[in-house]
Amino acid sequence: MAPTVEIEATSATTARATLTGADVPPMDLAASEDKALAAVVHEFVCTLAVKQQSAVEVIYRTGKDTRFLTVGLDGTLTESAPSVPIPVVATEPEPAAAEPVSAIPAGPVTVTAGPITYETPAQNVPKASQRTAEPAPAPTPGPTSTRGTRSVTEPLSASFGALSALSAPRVDPAAGAPAHSGVRGRVNALFGLRLAPKADSHEMRLRGAQTSIGRLLPEGALVTVANVKGGVGKTPMTIGLAETIAEHRGPATITCLDLGEIGGSFTDRLAVPPATGQDAATLLAELSDTAHQVRPSTLTRYLARQPCGSYMVAGPTGTSAPLTYDDAATAASILGRHYDLLLADTGNSSHAGSWRWAIASAHAVIVPVPLRRDSAVAAQRTLAAMSAVHPDVLARTVVVITDGPGDVPMVETDAVDAFAALGVPVCRMPFEPLFASGERITLSGLRRDTQDALTVLAATVFDLIAGAVD
Repeated sequence: MAPTVEIEATSATTARATLTGADVPPMDLAASEDKALAAVVHEFVCTLAVKQQSAVEVIYRTGKDTRFLTVGLDGTLTESAPSVPIPVVATEPEPAAAEPVSAIPAGPVTVTAGPITYETPAQNVPKASQRTAEPAPAPTPGPTSTRGTRSVTEPLSASFGALSALSAPRVDPAAGAPAHSGVRGRVNALFGLRLAPKADSHEMRLRGAQTSIGRLLPEGALVTVANVKGGVGKTPMTIGLAETIAEHRGPATITCLDLGEIGGSFTDRLAVPPATGQDAATLLAELSDTAHQVRPSTLTRYLARQPCGSYMVAGPTGTSAPLTYDDAATAASILGRHYDLLLADTGNSSHAGSWRWAIASAHAVIVPVPLRRDSAVAAQRTLAAMSAVHPDVLARTVVVITDGPGDVPMVETDAVDAFAALGVPVCRMPFEPLFASGERITLSGLRRDTQDALTVLAATVFDLIAGAVD
């Protein structure tokens, strides 16, 4: 017996498919900007026929009627009577003479409220002997039929503003790509389908976050990671965030500048440690006078490229002095001419010139906070110091609560209430063993939950930057 699939059009662009007799939940089909619903349905049924190695009977229900179709292994589409009992049939089928069911048009076929087009191979067009003898009625002239006939050489007088949408319609990759995770992702993998994920699913949230990461940024965009307390995870979060942005935005789009005190752990946490001379002091000494003429190939000599394509600039070493306010501003000016975004990893002193520059110039600030009483108090001191440097900076600041083995849950309520009172949003990041281990950081070495959290955090930061510019 041929497998049967029931498809119910729930709107002009969506439908629900149910495989009769199969232990598979109903599947939602949705049109995309580059593919009509009928094309999605046709592709779905053809794929099912190939998987089952059998013709598939289709019960297609719309708001007005029910149609019975058969799709062969080669994609041939014919109307037919069902071979299995149909659960609900509102009326008896019309006699064959009343409706030319055997004449399957090669063009638009109305399966919902509006005409939906799918492609029918030329060999599937019914033979002349199968067509109804009575010719099809002529189409009723529409409103435009009253216009006069125009010469083919007559110049167009209409506006060209709408042509771009016709020649190159916008495509949303986040909405059009098939699901890769969840129930729909498993069904796609099992049957070779292309079901889109649900609009409110975790996968769609990540896709939306990835789209936000690719948005335009203002010139000299700066994101600062700050907390006056050491050991709260500023450096690993900074490196992980930089690699996440490079992964989704593209390599060579972001640089990360170490503004910490001498002896920090920045270089010890990089997957690719900087070579001799790849530090901020050397960069400033050799390029500050020729910043406007620096070529990208020359600049990369002073940067350590990481696996995903982010560039790292080490901070001061034991033989150089800490960066001043002007040093940090000059380094940012050089890097900003060649890269979309600068990410600053700050130290623990709110009195340092580089720390104050990073706060005063930031388009967005991230404050990581473990759930410990001392860390929460230090975060509040950090926010107060930031407000003293730039009163408006809290409006584009996000606090990130990082889970860890030493967490004290009762601290969370008080901490979140305190941050909310300052108007600062709070988000959470799951515990990441690689961050806590002190080992070198690669994006592929992070847990999937951590990678997803960093993606959402990056999108949140980009939204804050957009809000600051607006």
